[in-house]
Amino acid sequence: MPDLSVVDADFHDALVEKNCYAPHVFRMVLEVTSSSWTNDTATKVDIYARANIPVYVIADRRHDVVLLYRDPVDGKYPDPLRYQRGQAVPVPESVGVALELSVDTLLDGDD
Repeated sequence: MPDLSVVDADFHDALVEKNCYAPHVFRMVLEVTSSSWTNDTATKVDIYARANIPVYVIADRRHDVVLLYRDPVDGKYPDPLRYQRGQAVPVPESVGVALELSVDTLLDGDD
């Protein structure tokens, strides 16, 4: 289960089983790394790309960076864009919202 996801308004129609939805309703998934760092930064990159999730954002607290994966092709994401502290991550237009995410807030939480 992702830490945050942006889905289509009609996502309820895509219920596969309890708390599981078809991947086509997801516009963006965001993970904040924790003890499952490898899972968030490797396994899920592969799974979300193969599921054709348009945007995957990782707040990598181990390396103090936010990674933006987007537009998978043939089940793989191109190399991610990297954002450092003091920067903002522009959410791609394909997500359907005009928004910038603060790297500092993603890495530290909101005090």
